[in-house]
Amino acid sequence: MPTIRHDSIVEDLVADSSHPRCLSECCHDNLKNVMITGFCSAKSMIELAVHIMVKTKSLECLTLDTTRGHDRRFTNIDRCWPLNAEALVEAGKARIAIQRYIEGRVQAAVNLKVIEPCSKCSY
Repeated sequence: MPTIRHDSIVEDLVADSSHPRCLSECCHDNLKNVMITGFCSAKSMIELAVHIMVKTKSLECLTLDTTRGHDRRFTNIDRCWPLNAEALVEAGKARIAIQRYIEGRVQAAVNLKVIEPCSKCSY
């Protein structure tokens, strides 16, 4: 599985995230906590996160994990699994995409958590 997204919204100079594709008209009224592991800068990921925020009135927490699950807080070991250079680049692009297209749309009642690589992930 490639770690560099060739469809990155960060590199798309004509990306219009203010008008995402319509994913479905149904609402997800019972979702309270959503975690997307492997969150990347692909336009489809941004659209999915926005769809969840718009269509889920009961949402309390949205966690976007840019480490593909490599974050040590979710394991019983004391160290991270190292990420390769491509994965670290994509995690950085994902963070930029979150800042540009998601953070401004998060409702006040929703806790947005972004999991990023730590300093130990890069060796």
